[in-house]
Amino acid sequence: MRKYSKIYKIKPREKRGRFWVLSFFAGIFAIQIGCSLCCSSEPIQFETVFSDLMSQLSYLVLPLVPLHLAIYLLHFRKANYDLKTFNKFFARINMKTKAGVSVLVMSIFLLIVLDDESKLENGKLLDLVIQSIAAAAAVMLFDCLKIQRNTVEDEEVVARAKHHVAPGLAMAYFRYIENVVKGAYEEDGTEISKPHEEALHEYIKENEIGSARDWVSKKIFILFPESDQIRGTVQEIAKREKEDGENHCLTLDPITHKYFSSGQPRTSVLNVIKIKDNERKILYSCSEGCFRNPLVKSKSIDCDQIQMRNRESLLGVTLSGLCEKIHERKEWQNNYVIFAENRPLNTLYQMVDSPESQISFTRKDFEVQFKLYYAELKRLIEEDDVCKNKVELFLYHDYEHKKSGNFSKNLKNKILEMKMRDQRDS
Repeated sequence: MRKYSKIYKIKPREKRGRFWVLSFFAGIFAIQIGCSLCCSSEPIQFETVFSDLMSQLSYLVLPLVPLHLAIYLLHFRKANYDLKTFNKFFARINMKTKAGVSVLVMSIFLLIVLDDESKLENGKLLDLVIQSIAAAAAVMLFDCLKIQRNTVEDEEVVARAKHHVAPGLAMAYFRYIENVVKGAYEEDGTEISKPHEEALHEYIKENEIGSARDWVSKKIFILFPESDQIRGTVQEIAKREKEDGENHCLTLDPITHKYFSSGQPRTSVLNVIKIKDNERKILYSCSEGCFRNPLVKSKSIDCDQIQMRNRESLLGVTLSGLCEKIHERKEWQNNYVIFAENRPLNTLYQMVDSPESQISFTRKDFEVQFKLYYAELKRLIEEDDVCKNKVELFLYHDYEHKKSGNFSKNLKNKILEMKMRDQRDS
């Protein structure tokens, strides 16, 4: 099975390397100037340093004129010599940047071809033509080999585009989640569907899961598995219950909400995952008649297994018939997570799996749209005062090459994070 790289979680490039590249070239230029001054037999003076600096700078900027001319001629040829099409090639470049470069190139051109008396030198002009021909050949070679193409910049273009699928999917799914969280009402105020908080209280009461041993998430989970094949559907989660290392299960009774879409009544289903915390062994001193109680399942531990001072009192039984031994019991908590199936994500997977004759949507396109869809949905939820406290986006790695039990492990870590967050807020 083909493996794919992880989906990018940061914005590409963001011009972070510009400072370091310019610093590298400035350092090389400074070293060159310093070496030329140190190796010179003439005494170091300000005029000498300034003249050497200007001389070296002139050598650096000389290739700018033929390169500029070659790039413009090549793109003019690509546009079939049509000026309107030609201008579209440089539409993304800032107008001030284009004007500044043009003025700079013109100034350098005059410095190259004019002599000290501001007269045109044929020899310098011929050299410039030869350099321009060489630059044009180099630019054409780069263009044919596609060396100038940058995948990261292509992704930036896609991310900035106005017409792509991710924002539409995010907006449609957000409207659905908004109906679930806030409830649905008629124009006259008649309730069609209860808000999620009320529906959750009823679900807890009907299923009797409100004890201290039960923890129920107040937020609706939306699963975002970063994966090569796993999509996080209800069918996949149910199928993975039987895999080694997984200890979650889907409950039989989901939470249902009614709402209207395009004037038609719909029913949404929020599935519930039950998962136990990792068991912990607790030692405690017993003060009850547990040796006569068949319901006690914890095993007693003899005193020679424990280093304690008062051994006699631990091993004995009091005159009242109560046990005073050290016992071991297992403690855990049943966690209930409510999640909404991420159907727009399944749509993106279906677009990848569809034949190229129907739609051209590669894995790379999927990774870009996945990132955009997640970011847009997160933005919509965080900007809503109600939904931001009722919805939790769960982004996690779930690649098939990882060991079994990966989903339950990720879910336990997320639950632990939410419990710690609740403790801090309370």
